[in-house]
Amino acid sequence: MAPACWLACAVALLGHNPDTSYVRVEIGEKSVKTRLTYDIFTLHAIVKLDDNLDQQVSRAELTRHLPAIQEFLRKHIWLQMGPADEEGSLGEAAGFVWPPEVGEAIGAADYHTANGLVIFEFVRPVETTPQQVALEFGCFDRLSSRHTVLGVFACRGEEYETTFSQFEPEFTYVAGNEAAAPPPNASSPGPEPVPPSPTGQRTHQSLAERLWRFFKLGVEHIFLGYDHICFLIALLVVSNFRDVVKIVTSFTIAHSITLILATLEVVSLPSRLVEVSIAATIIYVAIENLWVKDTGHRWWLTFCFGLVHGFGFASVLREMGLPKVGLVRCLLSFNLGVEAGQLAIALTLLPLALLLARWKHGRKVAIAISIALACFGLAWLIERACGLSYMPL
Repeated sequence: MAPACWLACAVALLGHNPDTSYVRVEIGEKSVKTRLTYDIFTLHAIVKLDDNLDQQVSRAELTRHLPAIQEFLRKHIWLQMGPADEEGSLGEAAGFVWPPEVGEAIGAADYHTANGLVIFEFVRPVETTPQQVALEFGCFDRLSSRHTVLGVFACRGEEYETTFSQFEPEFTYVAGNEAAAPPPNASSPGPEPVPPSPTGQRTHQSLAERLWRFFKLGVEHIFLGYDHICFLIALLVVSNFRDVVKIVTSFTIAHSITLILATLEVVSLPSRLVEVSIAATIIYVAIENLWVKDTGHRWWLTFCFGLVHGFGFASVLREMGLPKVGLVRCLLSFNLGVEAGQLAIALTLLPLALLLARWKHGRKVAIAISIALACFGLAWLIERACGLSYMPL
């Protein structure tokens, strides 16, 4: 059991929060403002913040290390105003924004949650609105090869969303290229059109592109959401085909309801309560597997637990930032992505579950898997409820 418990601790650290940071570039007539958002988990890869090793980071500790963080960001992130800009500077640092609901310190349990997000602001003055703004990240080797930056460029009331990664570390936003292009059959040559972006990107982002982006984010989230995967495994490991269909359907309907209500802020629950409750659902189902023989009742149980998991999905969506245009459709697209990933996992696990049901030692293996899953859930529940950290960051 010791290896299983240690693995549980590792999984507990991962939770369901993706390794993600955020950037927003606001392009104006007098300045370009860059807002970089990182959680404490990511900031620890830049500099160790917990000076007194008390398993929490205070506002004072972050303030003390702020110059080192700002220097790192300036050296590894470049903001270029057109091809002639050789400086590539983010501009002057404007301090940081502390998460409003955590008090004066962020506990270890919130290092990798929405409550651990800190915003760092930079402002670079400009004489006129730049027609081309390029942003490049050179910090993926320091942070993580799996790290993703969700970005938004805002200019003249329009927003363009993109994603940065180790494989696509740069993006060039072209402002007003359609307006600058000369009209067809014009007698005068008119203004010179803005050259195309070096990365081939356009200023305008269609609704279809937004929908596809959120669909992919939904698929990615379910595969990185180790708590949701553990929950599905616990449900499927002792279920037959007929019960699996009802279970997956009820789970889908339930978390779709709370995902929509919570993301639109119709209903709101504290993130700590949601995280603890998700861990509790894993523990309950895994322990019930030790004696349950008839899983016909699990569709309604899964519906109730699915309501809880929907709040977890919603917290991730709020961090990603939903667009103002096509909000509901982007929300539904994210949900469809979650369902696609969930269905892929279920279809992969179902043959294994059926094989276990027919194997003479299958019951013992199912029990062993359930015990391991219960350990995963218990370790994560303790971490979330008590503000503990099992492994060094």
